[in-house]
Amino acid sequence: MTRQAQNDAAKELFEKLRADNKVQITLAEPPKPRIDVEAVGPSVGPADAKVTIVEFSDFECPFCARGRENVAKVMAKYEGKVRLVFRQFPLSFHAHAKKAGEAALCANAQNKFWAYHDALFTEQKKLSSDDLKATAKTLGLDEKAFATCLDSGAMEKALAADMAAGAKAGVTGTPAFFINGVMLSGAQGPEAFERIIDQELAGS
Repeated sequence: MTRQAQNDAAKELFEKLRADNKVQITLAEPPKPRIDVEAVGPSVGPADAKVTIVEFSDFECPFCARGRENVAKVMAKYEGKVRLVFRQFPLSFHAHAKKAGEAALCANAQNKFWAYHDALFTEQKKLSSDDLKATAKTLGLDEKAFATCLDSGAMEKALAADMAAGAKAGVTGTPAFFINGVMLSGAQGPEAFERIIDQELAGS
């Protein structure tokens, strides 16, 4: 969290200095490396979209909650053109993140992932096991099936697979996004996504 806050502060400072001093960059930006990340998991958007965003996130991470709002804006702007795939990457120092991730996957088993995803990010302080079950009840999930899924650890392997994929791709913090394989790290504003998406849609 501290590293992310420092990165955000530095980015804001550089942007301010650039604007105040009317800095213009005339050199072409070098192409960003592409990282092969499998787009598997709960998704929204057309399966054949030209642009796919794979997000690695943590339900207890405040920067991920901020990132969710920006991603929502991006998906609304590019509706029908972009697919979003959500993968789990709970950080070790977030005590409830792993179980929250499992709970979201249990909700996905009942086709309620995105509603559950939104509820967890809206109420990040309500991530205890009892809270997770209460959220499932509020959203109209089958309570018994959900509780069995959560308590049995049925989604542990799926969550571990997400974490392994993220680590292999170089994810060290959350949120982390891969836009057609181009990595975008941290709670970036919509414009950061739009620059890459526009290039991909243009075929460059």
